Amino acid sequence: MLTATVSGSFHRHMDAISSAVKELAMRSVRVLSPADPRVVAAQGEFLFVASDRVRSVRLVQDRHLDCIRAADFLWLVCPDGYVGQSASMEIGYAAGAGVPIYASYAPIDMTLREYVTIVRSLDEAISISSSQPSRYSRRGILIDPHMTLEEAHERLARIEGLLTTQRRADHSATVYRELEELRATLTVPTFMQ
Repeated sequence: MLTATVSGSFHRHMDAISSAVKELAMRSVRVLSPADPRVVAAQGEFLFVASDRVRSVRLVQDRHLDCIRAADFLWLVCPDGYVGQSASMEIGYAAGAGVPIYASYAPIDMTLREYVTIVRSLDEAISISSSQPSRYSRRGILIDPHMTLEEAHERLARIEGLLTTQRRADHSATVYRELEELRATLTVPTFMQ
């Protein structure tokens, strides 16, 4: 399944961001962040959305950056060309991580324009991204913590069963394989792995 992350000014373009998230979902593109862009709280100028499970600016922003890095592409919402400071940082992060950045409208800032591919529509961005190999196939704990933790618990239960049963067969290869899969399951897609 194709994945995307959406960036833009929550203060100026939240309606357009919400529309983009809905349109991506309708086209079977999994939006890693913001999954549910309804504003539910604020801390100063920072807006928290319904899919933000914590109320820490740094943790929410770090999760969004991880989602950008894990996405097949970043969709930038800037219908009037305005890109705020946070979205500017996110464009830089995506560019540094090699994540394609698409938008229907060019940013006003000349430097940012150099990193954004302008497309006629969201469908064109999806088409271009679909023709590229998927960048990541594994979930990260920050992207889907409940599913990841359930899978980790299941693997730990299998390992426990292998280690505590009184069997004659050597299960070391299976235990080590389960441990490797557990580590991969809990690996967060960041540069500091």
